[in-house]
Amino acid sequence: MEGVIDAHTRALLTRLPGFDWAVTEFVRVVDARLPPRVFHKHCPELTLPEVATPSGVPVHLQLLGSDPEALAANARQALRLGAVSLDLNFGCPAKLVNRHDGGASLLRDPRRVHDAVAAVHDAVGQAIPVTAKVRLGFADRRLALACSLAAQEAGARQLVVHGRTRDEGYRPPAHWEWIGRIRRHLSIPVVANGDIWSLEDYWRARTLSGCDDVMLGRGALADPWLAHRIRHWQVTGETLPATPWRARAEILAHFAALQRSTLPERVVASLVKQWLNQMRARDAEAARRFASLKRLTRLDDLLLGLAADDACRADAAQPA
Repeated sequence: MEGVIDAHTRALLTRLPGFDWAVTEFVRVVDARLPPRVFHKHCPELTLPEVATPSGVPVHLQLLGSDPEALAANARQALRLGAVSLDLNFGCPAKLVNRHDGGASLLRDPRRVHDAVAAVHDAVGQAIPVTAKVRLGFADRRLALACSLAAQEAGARQLVVHGRTRDEGYRPPAHWEWIGRIRRHLSIPVVANGDIWSLEDYWRARTLSGCDDVMLGRGALADPWLAHRIRHWQVTGETLPATPWRARAEILAHFAALQRSTLPERVVASLVKQWLNQMRARDAEAARRFASLKRLTRLDDLLLGLAADDACRADAAQPA
């Protein structure tokens, strides 16, 4: 979720009950201790007493790297700055990240997963929990269980498992049943992740994996009310109606208002279209709006097109 889930997005997604905690974009660790400004850029919530979104949802800081000593040094830095939990990213499938020995590239050797987790765990002791996120492997699933056990044995208190290998990327389906195979061998909580776009997907993922909890990534952007819809069903047994376009347009407008206070308007317009693009695969109206607005570069024109009563009026927002 690099470049997508910043502090503004976290604040908007957690306004309604649903999420138990949120995770930052990863802080890339290479070979040196990073200055505080890097941590504050990725996690502005560190300046708040509770390190949480405005609605009180705790924010966990994520590190991505492969060098145990560098990870340990930055874990200590994060602890000094007030981090309440550290998550290690062994799931990023991006080619650039993997070429530089980060993310899912470590899943080719369980010993490297163990050493990375152990280094961070030893660096922070019992002060804050260390968690990890993995995939089912790099090219195949042969080492899926070994890598998961390595993370547990090194001190991870929780493991999020994305139900695909690195080579599978985000191609459906996610193999939730494989997450269940891992869960049965671990004593720490396992959280299912991947291809959870709806309440029905949530229940299928829980049923096939046996996990009590799931993590939402792209699904939360595609439908910003998905976590709330899940929580509402858990509490009341009632199914909320589908998220209407007006609600989607409003959250995009709020997002733009937050971003434009610090970023150039052309950049904000690009970010808004990026989020709208995440919505369009699962919502017909979002797809129509994206098709009609994707070439706009002026933020005000884009916002007018989003607020238009129908897609025809959105078409009118395009420059001649």
